[in-house]
This record gives sequence, C-alpha cells and structure tokens, in this order.
Amino acid sequence: MNDERFECCICHQPQSPPYHILGGRIYCARHYAIVNKPHRGFWQAGLIQIIGMAALSAALAGLGNVIGPLSGLPLFLAGIVLSVLPAALWLIFFYQQDRLEPEPKRGIIAVLLTALFLTDVIGRRAVEEWWRLSAWSTFDTTTSLLAALCILGPLRQVIAYVAVRAIVYATPEFDERMDGIVYGTVAGLGVATLLNLRYILASEGIVLTAGVIATATTALAQASFGGLMGYVMAEAKFSHRPLWFVPLGFAIIAALNGLVSWFIAEVSAVGLTVDPWRSLWLGVAVAVLAYLTLIGLIRRSISVTLQRSP
Repeated sequence: MNDERFECCICHQPQSPPYHILGGRIYCARHYAIVNKPHRGFWQAGLIQIIGMAALSAALAGLGNVIGPLSGLPLFLAGIVLSVLPAALWLIFFYQQDRLEPEPKRGIIAVLLTALFLTDVIGRRAVEEWWRLSAWSTFDTTTSLLAALCILGPLRQVIAYVAVRAIVYATPEFDERMDGIVYGTVAGLGVATLLNLRYILASEGIVLTAGVIATATTALAQASFGGLMGYVMAEAKFSHRPLWFVPLGFAIIAALNGLVSWFIAEVSAVGLTVDPWRSLWLGVAVAVLAYLTLIGLIRRSISVTLQRSP
C-alpha cells in the first residue's frame, strides 16, 4: 500500500486525488485558483496609471518651460522629487488597487531597495569604472547601439532579475503569475529610480522639461521590461517550460531594453535639434505595448492551464 502523502506546494496542506498539478507542483484548490486568477481590474488600472504618468509628466514639463534651468539646492531637491516620483506614483496605484484585488505586500519595498542598491553598487561601477562606456560608447551610432544592446540592457535586466530572484522568488509570497509581473515591475522601478537620480544630480544644471521627460521615460521603460521579465520567471515557476525558456526570454527582453533605451535617446536628438517630447510619447507607447503583450500572454497561459486541469 502506498502511504505517500502529497502537500500543496504553497500552504503545505495534505492533498488527495484528483490533484491540481501545475508545472509539476501540486496545489490545493484555493491556491490553484489564485495562480490562475485573471486580474482584469489590475490591467485596467495599470493602463490608466501609464496614461496618468504621461499626463503628469507633460504638465510638469510644460511648467519647466516657465521655470527654466536649475542649479544648486533647487537642482538637488528637483532631482530627488523627479527620481522618486515615478516609483511613488506606481506604489500609490498598487496599494489603491489592492482594495479590489488583494496582492502580497511584503517584499515590495525590499525588492525596490535591492534593485536600487545593486544599480548603484554594481551597475554604476560597471558602466563608469569597469567598461568606461563614456570613453567610447558615444563615438558613433554603431558603438552607442552596441553598448546599449550588449552592456546597458543586459546589465539592467540582470540587476532586476537578481533582486526578484534573491528576495521573493522562492518565498510563499511568489504564489501566482501576477506576482512575477508585480515584483518585476517594482525591480525595474528600483533600477530606474537610481538611474534618474544620477542623471539629474550629475548635471550642473538642467532644463526641467528635459529632466521630467527623461525620468518619466526611463521609469516607464524599465518598469515595462521588468514586468515582462517577471512574467517569464513566473511562467518558469508555475508552468512546465523547457530549460531554454528563461535564458531565451531574458536575452530577448535584455536586447529590447537596450534597443529601446538607445532609440529613445536617438529620437529625442535628431540632427541638431533636441525634442524630449518625442521620447515621452515613445516611452508611453513602449509601456502600453508591454502591458498589452502581458495581458495576452497571461490570458493565454491561464486558458492553456485550465484546459489541462483535471
């Protein structure tokens, strides 16, 4: 007689046949339903958040045309506000949305701070000291593109991946597909916060319009690619995927990260004119496209999973 007992991989409660199996793991009925929850309200609010951030950035940028360049203490204060604002707005949206569809809260700040810390300690040193990108990456269009594709994009995605993997991936908080997208987005915002802070504070004086739009597009792009990366990590955890799934997904997202970051910079400076507004619209377009892609991927995954369920 076989006395082997099977437990839910999340709550560890004993289970009896027929088992809810997903990705080789056994779930109780409650957690199996959570893993495959559609989250329609989350997606709708997420798209509204992107549009709202774009509108706020446009309003602040318009105000910048009146204020003009900043320096000294006003520059420092503006840098802090503009660097933290995108992440703060996203977190406010997230906790408001939690009233409708509860999501795990513990670990959000830890992932954000870990990504921010790694971007400064590893990312900044890698760019400025190890590879010295400023000495050669701006030589021409080809070198700047190669630097973005081979160094900047992969480096930022590695940092976001490590922050999620080290802090929450193996914990009970990471118990559904949406958690991967949530934590991946937060990790991307952590990377963007440090990048934005250094961008503004490294300038002796900035035009507020360009500063607002640059921080907004950086946050939108990094949050979007962080969410895509989180989806890949969640699929690997909750679905049966081949060994190449995560490396291939990571490589594609890292390349897109570098390409979009390079393209946004190129779009904002065409010929002898600089128009940061083009960057803002491109950043919004990238974020919306990433959200729509994630909606399609999540719906497809849920549909396939439910068709295979007992």
